[in-house]
Amino acid sequence: MAIAGPAPGEQDQREFSLMSVEKGEAASESLLAMGSGWINLTMTLAKDTSDHLWATSAAAATLASSRSAAQWFERQADLLQLAAGFPGNPLQLADLATNLMQQILAPIHGRAMANAKRLRAS
Repeated sequence: MAIAGPAPGEQDQREFSLMSVEKGEAASESLLAMGSGWINLTMTLAKDTSDHLWATSAAAATLASSRSAAQWFERQADLLQLAAGFPGNPLQLADLATNLMQQILAPIHGRAMANAKRLRAS
């Protein structure tokens, strides 16, 4: 745009028009990726949290039914290990959020890279 100056030629105008269409398409695809990504993320978190809740409940019941101190310590260690794997763990949430952002930005990045390649070729 800067090189085209205040009075762009016909080829520049076609390129600007194409870039506008590409930006609109990329934005639409990005919004679609964001919507489906949020749905997938919440479904994954809900399922993982539910599975974790059931596993933790079973481990707590097993701990409560211990018949010796050694068994109790062993089962307590199992329960603590389970608790450390909670789906709401900040590292797991950060990983899910990073993956979602990559999905959201992929259409925009793809169009920008294709545009840059096309402009270099012309």
